Amino acid sequence: MTRPFAILLLTTTAAALWWTGCSNPAAEQAKKDAAPAPDFFRVDPATAGSVAGSIRFEGKRPAPKRISMDAEEACEAMHKDAPVFDQQLLAAKDGGLANVFVYVKSGLEGKQFAPPQEAVMIEQRGCQFLPRVVALRAGQTLAVKNSDPVSHNIHPMPKNNRDWNQQQPPDAPDLKRRFAYPEVMIPVKCNVHAWMKSYIAVLEHPFFAITSDGGEFTIAGLPPGEYTLAAWHERFGEKTETIAIAPKQASSFAMVFR
Repeated sequence: MTRPFAILLLTTTAAALWWTGCSNPAAEQAKKDAAPAPDFFRVDPATAGSVAGSIRFEGKRPAPKRISMDAEEACEAMHKDAPVFDQQLLAAKDGGLANVFVYVKSGLEGKQFAPPQEAVMIEQRGCQFLPRVVALRAGQTLAVKNSDPVSHNIHPMPKNNRDWNQQQPPDAPDLKRRFAYPEVMIPVKCNVHAWMKSYIAVLEHPFFAITSDGGEFTIAGLPPGEYTLAAWHERFGEKTETIAIAPKQASSFAMVFR
């Protein structure tokens, strides 16, 4: 074998090996197109039931704790006419407890549900995270907006998902992130403003709700079955109860935290 021919042969072989080792976008897309579509569970609307009710607080209410924002002049100026108080325990006059995350904890095993396309939003406004509690599906987009004239820093601290921590200046585009795995609950803080707190719940299914200012909630479209229903609150932790949903049944539910 002559030297020029040997060099050509080696070069051609190396190129072929290099091409084989590299990703081929067309081939990868063809592989994805050929993969079977996920077998999503579809609830029969003719038999679906629901659960609705209220979560209440009973006991001595702590004195309102005013939040000092004097570390950030712009934040303090936003609330000069209306002081801000800690939002950890918000209960109506009749005890209805807000910001309780209510969800089906068990009973849906083996069922896979189609993922939602819309994003869930956390807004930084008035130097607070709004809302205090948010919930979304695993893989669903979380959008983070800064509506304030100051920089913020959003720092979720998960245990089952990847930790991330990002600065967001005024007028910056919305941040968009996803959580791959279910987790209840993920605490969120702002590393710039220590009083800013929020919580994120991530589930694999759509059967959850967050109580209103009056403590009410509704979870609709449940397939008939027996479930463990859980209610989580940042101060009181989690409580569970077993419920049974018959076909087309509208079940009621009540729970008290003390």
